[in-house]
Amino acid sequence: MIIYTSPVCELLSYSTDLALFPIATWRKLMTRHLRAARPELFDYSDEAAGFEPLRREIAAYVARSRAVRCAAGQVIVVNGSAQGIDLCARLLLEPGDDVAIESPGYLGARRIFEGYGARLRGAGIDEHGIRIRELSHQARVVYVTPSHQFPTGVAMSLARRLELIEWARRHRAVIVEDDYDSEYRYSGPPLPALQGLAPDVAVIYIGTFSKVMFPALRIGYIIAPPGLGPALERAKWLADRHTPVPEQAALADFIAEGHLERHIRRMRRVYGSRRAALVEALERHFGDRVRISGDAAGMHVLVKFEDRDIAAKAALAKVQLNSSEFCYLTEPPEGEYIIGFSSVSERAIREAIRRLATQ
Repeated sequence: MIIYTSPVCELLSYSTDLALFPIATWRKLMTRHLRAARPELFDYSDEAAGFEPLRREIAAYVARSRAVRCAAGQVIVVNGSAQGIDLCARLLLEPGDDVAIESPGYLGARRIFEGYGARLRGAGIDEHGIRIRELSHQARVVYVTPSHQFPTGVAMSLARRLELIEWARRHRAVIVEDDYDSEYRYSGPPLPALQGLAPDVAVIYIGTFSKVMFPALRIGYIIAPPGLGPALERAKWLADRHTPVPEQAALADFIAEGHLERHIRRMRRVYGSRRAALVEALERHFGDRVRISGDAAGMHVLVKFEDRDIAAKAALAKVQLNSSEFCYLTEPPEGEYIIGFSSVSERAIREAIRRLATQ
């Protein structure tokens, strides 16, 4: 576990705690496949959609963990969720098409859609998720992060999910469901994925392993709806032929042997405790001068400080905070910050908030 020693308190990152990843297990699995030296692991792959055993494991994993309905043939392995979003934009959009996105929302997705010439139409977020009444009626694509909305942390309610599905059905729009942070929920049962609720609506489900394993593992996946799978597979082949196969083979074993879900269960406990420490410290030191948004989930919280000088005080206290302003299409609110807790020890979290409050 990371012990706080630095004079600077960093609350910027909402990445995995690399010190707690079972690297010895991963090394063993990688070595197993490297020693086997099967030619298909090192030559050009003829499986643009991904290593078949991994596709089967992903299909089984998302079915039991997220109630996603799919067969292995619908799984396309990609180089992280960003490539998954890029392939969707490449396939679905023409310059000038409307894309409905969350505001505030994920900057990476916004830049990808802008890169393909889309007109971004922001829809606000409330306690139930994206506001359906604010969606552009001309939108061909709706991009959402329903499990743990970025950055507000709101989980889209079941009623709102069904409302979004009905809206997409009525307007013949495609939903891109980015489920990047679904594994970490600390209270209550997980909500089912949009994809599993919408058998007759085109929902492209995107997931990634970088948020549950380690960022350098650039392996994500698309669950393609019927009819779009072959086109997405061709787009993947044109983009980069295939994702590195030795890592795919090791990951297939990591899932099949139960290591992934054991690791997630462990990290759910660790991150849940760190989130609780952050919330408790904020409430104790700031009271009603701070507002914490979102559900008990994910690897960050969105915090709004009433103190307009909080940025200057953070600099004096040597506490690094991440403003949420880059997430907004409109004028951002003052004093709102995305605070990461997943890669910071509870001791460091408490010390950072104490320092911030005493300036």
